[in-house]
Amino acid sequence: MSKTIKSVLPFIVMVLFVLALMTSTLPHIVGNLKLGLDLKGGFDILYQVKPIDSEQQATKPLLLATERMIEKRVNMTKVSEPELTIEGADRIRVRIAGNADQTKLRKLISQSAYLSIIDDQHHVVLDGGDLLPNGADSGLDALNRPEVIVKFKDPAKLKRVTQDNLGRTLTFLLDDNVVSEAVVQAVVSDGVSAISSGDRDSATELKDLLNAGSLPAQLIELQVDTISPSLGEEALHRTLLAGGMAAAAILVFMAAVYRLAGLVANLTIACFAYIGLLALDWMDASLTLSGIAGFVLAIGMAVDANIITYEKIREELREGKSLRSACRIGARASMATIIDAHVTTLIAALLLTIFGDGSVKGFAIVLTMTIVVSLLTNVYGSRLFLWLLLRRNALRSVGWFGVRNGGKSSKPVRHPNLVKHRKRFLSLSALILVLGLAAILFRGLELGVDFKSGTRLELTIGARFEAADIAAAIQEVVPSVDMKPIVKAGSGSGSSAVTTFGSALSSSQIDSIEDKLRQLYGEQVTGQESTVNPVIADETVKKAGYAVLMAAGAIVLYTALRFHYLFGIACIIALAHDILIPIALFSLFGLEVDLTFIAAILTIIGYSLNDTIVIFDRIRSHMRKERPATAEQLERLVNTSLWQTMRRSVFTVLTVFFAALALFVMGGESIRLFSLALLFGLTCGTYSSIFIAAQLWMMLYKRTRLGPRTKK
Repeated sequence: MSKTIKSVLPFIVMVLFVLALMTSTLPHIVGNLKLGLDLKGGFDILYQVKPIDSEQQATKPLLLATERMIEKRVNMTKVSEPELTIEGADRIRVRIAGNADQTKLRKLISQSAYLSIIDDQHHVVLDGGDLLPNGADSGLDALNRPEVIVKFKDPAKLKRVTQDNLGRTLTFLLDDNVVSEAVVQAVVSDGVSAISSGDRDSATELKDLLNAGSLPAQLIELQVDTISPSLGEEALHRTLLAGGMAAAAILVFMAAVYRLAGLVANLTIACFAYIGLLALDWMDASLTLSGIAGFVLAIGMAVDANIITYEKIREELREGKSLRSACRIGARASMATIIDAHVTTLIAALLLTIFGDGSVKGFAIVLTMTIVVSLLTNVYGSRLFLWLLLRRNALRSVGWFGVRNGGKSSKPVRHPNLVKHRKRFLSLSALILVLGLAAILFRGLELGVDFKSGTRLELTIGARFEAADIAAAIQEVVPSVDMKPIVKAGSGSGSSAVTTFGSALSSSQIDSIEDKLRQLYGEQVTGQESTVNPVIADETVKKAGYAVLMAAGAIVLYTALRFHYLFGIACIIALAHDILIPIALFSLFGLEVDLTFIAAILTIIGYSLNDTIVIFDRIRSHMRKERPATAEQLERLVNTSLWQTMRRSVFTVLTVFFAALALFVMGGESIRLFSLALLFGLTCGTYSSIFIAAQLWMMLYKRTRLGPRTKK
């Protein structure tokens, strides 16, 4: 066995062990993962609990009693794993996944189901409180017609009522709606009566409601999200395909650019993905479409730490260091930069977790988890593998890291002076911002239902259609509701029709729309709904504003504390640039702004500062060695720092760009605009890191530290 093979044998053994562990346990881990509503269908409804007496306030006992009653009703339908959560002082969220009859479930949950029996003088003689618990059953009458048989707690009371109303009509009301009328033909002494019903399904539904009992409060739908199981399955396949494409592009890129180190990085990416899935399983978290999108983006972000380290190692190799020495110095020198860069993204992710709801919160939780896992695998894991490879100096050629010319270059590289043209860069950004603000002022923003209330309806037709025909069919069903033009999403028979209504539609209106379209196009028509009450819309606007301001403020404060307040000021201006340009572009192209757009903006804030911090760290490193005394020296220092970190800045954003582009091209409709906002933001963030933030810091430093008389 050769010396080289002996030296790398521990590395080979470690790699084989890791691969064997992952391949043997991964199927079990993936099999344990729970799919969220947007992947397997179902609905998520936020109810407001209002006491029956309008002058009273919702209390904790009332919320608990209502929650128990909802759970009892849901369990009667035998749906799997319903989730009920009390939120705030007067709200209950109900999540039910799977291929259940959503219309029937929503009606069953929210119906008060208060039974009253009145005489011909409209006096209530009996009510639901007189029924025996679980005393209702379905059956057939003498003419073989469906009926509901009910048992009363006090047979004597029923006997007295039938005696007093012999030969008269008793009317059975459910929530003030007549369900049955009967003439009392005999005195009932055994405490058992019957309510006639139209058909077997109606009898079963009435039986279930009576056995569950009436709700102790009114339930008002504040927010509704329904997803068709077929649409969820399609979204899962498309997003997984996008993730596979993004991962493949990143792996090829790392191997091509960094050679052996790139292969090590790819191995740590595999470890990162494995540990990330293991963490999701351990957290018992539901995997949502936005969560998968967060995971795909995290793969792009995961190589960031490797790129920062490897670029520093390559710099040391070009200075003539040995592989072992360069790896040791590069790992040590890059650690602070990596932590600073990841903390900025982590701050944004944590704020999304606090302020986000539903899919946005799922995205934030996955993003937070993956940032932590990335630091463990792509910092410590990568260094462990490199140490195993280089520990005996068997590999000495700098070509293993893609460095040419045997390391140290004899000719110093002269780079163009980017700083010299700073006024052009700043003027270009100012022009774009002015045009963008003008677009926002004159065109406004196309706000989604998250921010202005209403109903967004996505209908998968399953056949070729014309937007005008869909619009005409919908307006025939709901003629008085303000509706935006139909937008086609997708292509061919798999395309869907998307529209937004200015006011919230009821579940019965949506059912009527779907029934109408099924008459025209067939039974394969399915839809998914997102309805937001004005109360929730107002709260969402406030939450989104707080989240963006707090994220920007926290990141800028962190930057100012870790570096210097002038860096913080430069960051504020660069962040404003990175936030406003995507907003302006969405306004210019008339694209919808919703909660996923806010999630994209917060991700951009974190990642834009990630890139900027790499440059700031290099500037700070140079200033520790020699503080500039003239404007010329300062400009040279900044220009050198920019070019030394240029590859790093471009490469770190390029890997995330791969992921966002794959999600935009192949991902589902619900994350397409999110991906587009990320693409806009990543481009703006890279530009501002190189051409705006560093230049602004230099101008501020020159004015405050070097003074107005310093040579320009």
